[in-house]
Amino acid sequence: MVKPVTKKTESDPLPTEVKTKPKSKKILFIILGSVLVLGIAGGAGWYFTKGENHNGKSDKKTTKSSEHIKFIALEPFTVNLQRETADQFLQIGITLKIVQPELEEKIKQNLPEIRSRLLVLLSGKYPSELTASKGKKKLVNEIIAETEIVLGLRTAPAVSHAIADVSAKSDAASSVEATSPVEATNSEESPVTSDSKVESAKPSGEKENSIVDVLFTSFIIQ
Repeated sequence: MVKPVTKKTESDPLPTEVKTKPKSKKILFIILGSVLVLGIAGGAGWYFTKGENHNGKSDKKTTKSSEHIKFIALEPFTVNLQRETADQFLQIGITLKIVQPELEEKIKQNLPEIRSRLLVLLSGKYPSELTASKGKKKLVNEIIAETEIVLGLRTAPAVSHAIADVSAKSDAASSVEATSPVEATNSEESPVTSDSKVESAKPSGEKENSIVDVLFTSFIIQ
Protein backbone atom coordinates (compact mmCIF):
# COMPACT_ATOMS: atom_id res chain seq x y z
CA MET A 1 0.00 0.00 0.00
CA VAL A 2 1.42 3.31 -1.09
CA LYS A 3 1.57 6.08 1.49
CA PRO A 4 0.30 9.43 0.36
CA VAL A 5 3.01 12.06 -0.12
CA THR A 6 2.32 15.19 1.85
CA LYS A 7 3.58 18.47 0.39
CA LYS A 8 5.04 21.12 2.65
CA THR A 9 3.41 24.45 2.36
CA GLU A 10 5.09 27.83 2.77
CA SER A 11 3.53 28.21 6.17
CA ASP A 12 5.26 25.15 7.54
CA PRO A 13 8.01 26.24 9.97
CA LEU A 14 11.65 25.47 9.11
CA PRO A 15 13.80 23.52 11.48
CA THR A 16 15.43 25.59 14.22
CA GLU A 17 18.95 24.71 13.08
CA VAL A 18 18.32 25.98 9.57
CA LYS A 19 17.01 29.32 10.85
CA THR A 20 19.56 30.12 13.50
CA LYS A 21 22.77 29.14 11.67
CA PRO A 22 22.81 31.89 9.00
CA LYS A 23 21.77 34.55 11.54
CA SER A 24 24.50 33.64 14.01
CA LYS A 25 27.16 33.77 11.28
CA LYS A 26 25.92 37.14 10.11
CA ILE A 27 25.99 38.60 13.62
CA LEU A 28 29.49 37.20 14.14
CA PHE A 29 30.75 38.90 10.97
CA ILE A 30 29.18 42.21 12.03
CA ILE A 31 30.81 42.03 15.47
CA LEU A 32 34.22 41.17 14.00
CA GLY A 33 33.92 43.99 11.45
CA SER A 34 32.98 46.51 14.16
CA VAL A 35 35.92 45.45 16.34
CA LEU A 36 38.29 45.74 13.38
CA VAL A 37 37.02 49.22 12.46
CA LEU A 38 37.28 50.40 16.07
CA GLY A 39 40.80 49.00 16.32
CA ILE A 40 41.94 50.80 13.16
CA ALA A 41 40.30 54.06 14.25
CA GLY A 42 41.87 53.83 17.70
CA GLY A 43 45.32 53.09 16.26
CA ALA A 44 45.09 55.99 13.83
CA GLY A 45 43.97 58.33 16.61
CA TRP A 46 46.85 57.27 18.84
CA TYR A 47 49.36 57.70 16.01
CA PHE A 48 48.26 61.22 15.11
CA THR A 49 47.91 62.29 18.74
CA LYS A 50 51.34 60.88 19.61
CA GLY A 51 52.88 62.50 16.57
CA GLU A 52 51.38 65.88 17.48
CA ASN A 53 52.55 65.64 21.08
CA HIS A 54 56.02 64.54 20.01
CA ASN A 55 56.60 67.09 17.27
CA GLY A 56 54.07 69.75 18.20
CA LYS A 57 56.34 71.69 20.53
CA SER A 58 59.32 72.00 18.22
CA ASP A 59 57.18 72.59 15.12
CA LYS A 60 55.14 75.22 16.92
CA LYS A 61 58.26 76.94 18.22
CA THR A 62 59.89 76.91 14.77
CA THR A 63 56.76 78.30 13.14
CA LYS A 64 56.39 80.98 15.79
CA SER A 65 59.97 82.22 15.40
CA SER A 66 60.12 81.93 11.61
CA GLU A 67 56.84 83.71 10.92
CA HIS A 68 58.19 86.93 12.52
CA ILE A 69 61.56 86.97 10.71
CA LYS A 70 62.12 90.21 8.82
CA PHE A 71 64.96 91.41 6.64
CA ILE A 72 65.66 95.14 6.55
CA ALA A 73 67.89 96.17 3.66
CA LEU A 74 69.97 99.32 4.12
CA GLU A 75 71.03 101.47 1.22
CA PRO A 76 74.42 100.33 -0.15
CA PHE A 77 77.55 101.89 1.33
CA THR A 78 80.57 103.12 -0.63
CA VAL A 79 83.50 104.18 1.56
CA ASN A 80 87.22 104.81 1.20
CA LEU A 81 89.26 102.27 3.16
CA GLN A 82 92.44 102.98 5.10
CA ARG A 83 95.38 103.22 2.71
CA GLU A 84 97.84 100.31 2.57
CA THR A 85 99.56 100.11 -0.81
CA ALA A 86 97.11 102.21 -2.81
CA ASP A 87 93.79 103.99 -2.47
CA GLN A 88 91.00 101.43 -2.25
CA PHE A 89 87.28 101.66 -1.52
CA LEU A 90 84.55 99.29 -0.36
CA GLN A 91 81.12 98.82 -1.88
CA ILE A 92 78.91 96.86 0.49
CA GLY A 93 75.23 95.96 0.78
CA ILE A 94 73.95 95.30 4.31
CA THR A 95 70.71 93.62 5.35
CA LEU A 96 69.68 93.34 9.00
CA LYS A 97 67.83 90.22 10.16
CA ILE A 98 65.38 90.70 13.05
CA VAL A 99 62.66 88.66 14.75
CA GLN A 100 60.86 91.29 16.85
CA PRO A 101 58.53 93.34 14.58
CA GLU A 102 58.89 96.37 16.88
CA LEU A 103 62.56 96.71 15.93
CA GLU A 104 61.71 97.48 12.30
CA GLU A 105 60.06 100.79 13.17
CA LYS A 106 62.86 101.61 15.61
CA ILE A 107 65.50 101.02 12.93
CA LYS A 108 63.67 103.25 10.45
CA GLN A 109 63.37 106.05 13.00
CA ASN A 110 67.10 105.92 13.82
CA LEU A 111 68.35 105.16 10.31
CA PRO A 112 70.43 108.36 9.84
CA GLU A 113 72.38 107.70 13.04
CA ILE A 114 72.80 104.01 12.21
CA ARG A 115 74.19 104.83 8.76
CA SER A 116 76.53 107.44 10.24
CA ARG A 117 78.00 104.99 12.76
CA LEU A 118 78.38 102.28 10.11
CA LEU A 119 80.12 104.69 7.73
CA VAL A 120 82.65 105.56 10.44
CA LEU A 121 83.13 101.86 11.19
CA LEU A 122 83.64 100.84 7.56
CA SER A 123 85.93 103.74 6.65
CA GLY A 124 88.25 102.80 9.52
CA LYS A 125 88.96 99.35 8.05
CA TYR A 126 92.02 98.25 6.09
CA PRO A 127 91.49 96.18 2.92
CA SER A 128 93.54 93.32 4.37
CA GLU A 129 91.17 93.14 7.36
CA LEU A 130 88.16 92.44 5.16
CA THR A 131 89.52 89.98 2.62
CA ALA A 132 89.50 86.94 4.93
CA SER A 133 86.27 85.34 6.15
CA LYS A 134 87.41 85.93 9.73
CA GLY A 135 87.48 89.67 9.11
CA LYS A 136 83.98 89.59 7.59
CA LYS A 137 82.62 87.69 10.62
CA LYS A 138 84.21 90.27 12.90
CA LEU A 139 82.61 93.02 10.84
CA VAL A 140 79.19 91.36 11.27
CA ASN A 141 79.55 91.50 15.06
CA GLU A 142 80.72 95.11 14.91
CA ILE A 143 77.77 96.15 12.72
CA ILE A 144 75.36 94.46 15.14
CA ALA A 145 77.03 96.22 18.08
CA GLU A 146 76.93 99.67 16.44
CA THR A 147 73.28 99.25 15.42
CA GLU A 148 72.19 98.01 18.84
CA ILE A 149 73.95 100.93 20.54
CA VAL A 150 71.80 103.33 18.50
CA LEU A 151 68.64 101.31 19.28
CA GLY A 152 69.45 101.31 23.01
CA LEU A 153 69.86 97.52 23.12
CA ARG A 154 73.41 97.77 24.50
CA THR A 155 75.58 100.45 26.06
CA ALA A 156 78.44 102.14 24.27
CA PRO A 157 81.97 101.28 25.47
CA ALA A 158 83.65 103.83 27.73
CA VAL A 159 86.48 105.54 25.82
CA SER A 160 86.84 108.81 27.73
CA HIS A 161 89.81 107.54 29.74
CA ALA A 162 91.51 106.42 26.52
CA ILE A 163 91.25 109.92 25.07
CA ALA A 164 92.68 111.38 28.28
CA ASP A 165 95.61 108.96 28.14
CA VAL A 166 96.28 109.87 24.51
CA SER A 167 96.28 113.58 25.31
CA ALA A 168 98.63 113.11 28.28
CA LYS A 169 101.04 110.94 26.31
CA SER A 170 100.99 113.41 23.44
CA ASP A 171 102.06 116.24 25.76
CA ALA A 172 104.76 114.07 27.29
CA ALA A 173 106.04 113.00 23.89
CA SER A 174 106.27 116.58 22.61
CA SER A 175 108.35 117.63 25.65
CA VAL A 176 110.95 114.88 25.11
CA GLU A 177 113.33 115.85 22.30
CA ALA A 178 114.87 112.37 21.93
CA THR A 179 111.58 110.75 21.02
CA SER A 180 111.19 110.23 17.28
CA PRO A 181 107.89 111.09 15.50
CA VAL A 182 107.25 107.40 14.74
CA GLU A 183 107.65 106.39 18.40
CA ALA A 184 105.41 109.24 19.50
CA THR A 185 102.75 108.16 17.04
CA ASN A 186 102.90 104.54 18.24
CA SER A 187 102.69 105.63 21.88
CA GLU A 188 99.64 107.76 21.11
CA GLU A 189 97.82 105.07 19.18
CA SER A 190 98.34 102.16 21.54
CA PRO A 191 95.74 103.15 24.20
CA VAL A 192 93.08 103.66 21.53
CA THR A 193 93.81 100.28 19.97
CA SER A 194 93.57 98.63 23.35
CA ASP A 195 90.24 100.22 24.16
CA SER A 196 88.82 99.56 20.71
CA LYS A 197 88.98 95.84 21.47
CA VAL A 198 86.71 96.23 24.49
CA GLU A 199 83.21 95.08 23.52
CA SER A 200 80.22 97.14 24.56
CA ALA A 201 78.09 95.80 27.36
CA LYS A 202 74.91 94.10 26.21
CA PRO A 203 71.92 93.71 28.51
CA SER A 204 71.01 90.14 29.39
CA GLY A 205 68.03 88.76 27.45
CA GLU A 206 67.03 86.60 24.53
CA LYS A 207 68.84 87.01 21.25
CA GLU A 208 65.48 87.45 19.52
CA ASN A 209 65.15 90.85 21.20
CA SER A 210 68.12 92.21 19.24
CA ILE A 211 69.64 92.08 15.77
CA VAL A 212 69.76 88.35 14.95
CA ASP A 213 72.22 88.53 12.05
CA VAL A 214 73.76 90.73 9.35
CA LEU A 215 73.75 89.59 5.73
CA PHE A 216 76.04 90.99 3.04
CA THR A 217 74.20 91.28 -0.28
CA SER A 218 77.34 92.66 -1.93
CA PHE A 219 80.97 92.99 -0.85
CA ILE A 220 83.39 94.56 -3.34
CA ILE A 221 86.84 95.95 -2.57
CA GLN A 222 88.45 97.93 -5.39
